[in-house]
Amino acid sequence: MSAKKITRVCFLNPHGYVEYPPPLGKTDTGGQTLYEFQLAQALGKKGIKVDIVTRQFDDRKTEEQVFENVKIVRIPCGGPTFVAKEKMFELMPEFVDRFVEYIAKTKKKYSIIHSHYWDAGYAGMLLKKELNIPHVHSPHSLGKLKNIEMAVEDLPIAKLKPAYRYHVRIALEQRIYNSADAVHVLCETNRIQLLRHYIVDFEKIKVIFPGVDTQAFTPKSNGVDRNIKLKENAILTMCRFVPAKGIDRVIEAVSLLRNRIPFHLYMGGGTIDEYQSDEERINNERVREYIKKYKLQNYCTFLGYVDHDKILPGYYRKADIFILPSRFEPFGLTTLEAMACGTVPLVSSVAGSKEVIIDGLNGYTVDTHNRKKLAEAIFKVLSDPKLKKKVSENAAFTMREHYSWDHIVDKFIKLYTDLSEK
Repeated sequence: MSAKKITRVCFLNPHGYVEYPPPLGKTDTGGQTLYEFQLAQALGKKGIKVDIVTRQFDDRKTEEQVFENVKIVRIPCGGPTFVAKEKMFELMPEFVDRFVEYIAKTKKKYSIIHSHYWDAGYAGMLLKKELNIPHVHSPHSLGKLKNIEMAVEDLPIAKLKPAYRYHVRIALEQRIYNSADAVHVLCETNRIQLLRHYIVDFEKIKVIFPGVDTQAFTPKSNGVDRNIKLKENAILTMCRFVPAKGIDRVIEAVSLLRNRIPFHLYMGGGTIDEYQSDEERINNERVREYIKKYKLQNYCTFLGYVDHDKILPGYYRKADIFILPSRFEPFGLTTLEAMACGTVPLVSSVAGSKEVIIDGLNGYTVDTHNRKKLAEAIFKVLSDPKLKKKVSENAAFTMREHYSWDHIVDKFIKLYTDLSEK
């Protein structure tokens, strides 16, 4: 008997600014959004249609073609303005009702539902009952774990708890895991965390690592690189300016190196001012205070928003080290991008992306909470050009041979097909 063909997939991602290219750094719009577009594009190249279904606001188009076989579908609910992801679950019953109306009107037939994050998981749970098709859920982060990890250091956790809606989130997450046909996680670390904090059938949990666009993210330089001028021993971070990302850790670590070796810290990412959340504004001020405290004004540069597809690969190639210093990081896609460009990665020991690292061969896993250990790891790489060259070459090879999207997407197609045949 021939395998059932997957023809159309429904990606659910109600929150954030879902548009292409994704405005990375805007509220609730980061690595997860980018990941979904890349996976959708890879599926589209295999002839599978993908609808990325999100919430409509600010008069955005109802449908928008972004790649071959890939569309954004926007469903109106909850009014015409932006809603933060922590409040999105309240809108999900209405969101699903409006989406079911859209399906009836367009007569679309989906083979599978694939939800991303807990608000979408809630919608996927409701939609599965309406459509009677399999539901795959990708958590991207866990409420219980984020609650624990964010309390590691002196952060305004008492203020953050109400904003993150942990009590509602955790209860709904458990219901989603009970209902879903498969729970997709990005690495083995995520699987262990899920089993430790929630009751989930082991057989339901499927580990599929993210991919990377090895055509765009490559050690080979292009014309853009000539316009990027970085100082000697360039250290790069690339993330949103929120406490979870741990930028302050890097500043404290490099302050220990000032009289030992030349360096310059480049901090990319962040959110356009008008879209910054209170959390981002407070943390941005906190980071700048740290720079003044350690008298590092001449050693640090804020890059702001960097175009992901065209400019970012050049920054990775020009940098000597990429640091992912996160307090909380379910995976960390920037690790793969940096490695694909031949940048030596220093990755937080809490990040899922540490699983692609073989210490000393293609990168380093570091307890970034320990500023002295982070400083020593930076010094070790910057003071040894031969070591840096070896690790750089191995990092790029690892990505090219094992983590290109062309390899990774076939695993999703198999997962979807297996569930559809049950």
